[in-house]
Amino acid sequence: MTSKHTLLYESEQYFQKSKFIFVNRAEEDFDLPLHNHVFIELAYVAEGKGFHHIGDEVVPVYKGMLFILPPGIPHVFRPSTPSRNSSPLIVYNCVFMPSLLQSQKDWIGDQEIVDFLVTCFNDASTFHSLFDSDSVIEDLFRSLLREYELPRSGSSAYLLTLLVQLFLSVYRLMKDAKELLLEENSSARFHHVLNYLEQHAHENVTISQLANRCEWSERHFSRVFKQHTGQTFLHYLQHLRIKKSCELLRNSQLKISSIAEEVGCKNIDAFLTHFKRIVGMTPREYRKIIRDNK
Repeated sequence: MTSKHTLLYESEQYFQKSKFIFVNRAEEDFDLPLHNHVFIELAYVAEGKGFHHIGDEVVPVYKGMLFILPPGIPHVFRPSTPSRNSSPLIVYNCVFMPSLLQSQKDWIGDQEIVDFLVTCFNDASTFHSLFDSDSVIEDLFRSLLREYELPRSGSSAYLLTLLVQLFLSVYRLMKDAKELLLEENSSARFHHVLNYLEQHAHENVTISQLANRCEWSERHFSRVFKQHTGQTFLHYLQHLRIKKSCELLRNSQLKISSIAEEVGCKNIDAFLTHFKRIVGMTPREYRKIIRDNK
């Protein structure tokens, strides 16, 4: 999937039912093309698992993940498998124009919050992902969809109140994540560890080694790691290795056994088991689907 095949979605396609917001709950498939848009999109994974292709990245997704997608960033969700017998990948989408957030600054009442969100929501060079550990975001998406699909008197104002709640909840999640990393000067150290892990995932990296790099106990490191990533160290490492193996399956002619070794999985049976669990299909099936969809 390359940028030359990216479709641009204009606002006229979405803001017919409501002048300022579009909300839906969709089952993702392999038919929707890579696309970008002129509006801001908040996408929340409600059910299932799969992959989110964002620019040149492929991010494994699971329930509770929220993506903030500024205008101009190409992306598309893909389910783990095309099989109708598997659990579907269900995503809530809420889209709105960049001007909407600024227009609600008096209602939000805190210019610092507005400035933070405007910068975050409009930075076309990157995207943000958060984990909704308390289901606050999911509850708001449900309420938004219900009010959007079944409008009543005062629905526009009600939708705006829900949207402002969503903005503030996203802000709190982002601030909480930042404060967690700042605790005990953890921000620089933990980002360094994640970068290190990204570069050395193919090696025999242990949680003990990473905790030592932060000068933390394994117990404290494990707690911070789970709070920051939403996953245990082992699952995160497995996802990194499977993510890299997906890149190699897409972009190389290497044998599957060679790819397993390349990403740090010495046991081919364990690699196949992890790949099937995370991706929902075998490496051979994944490679075939990618080639068929090019």
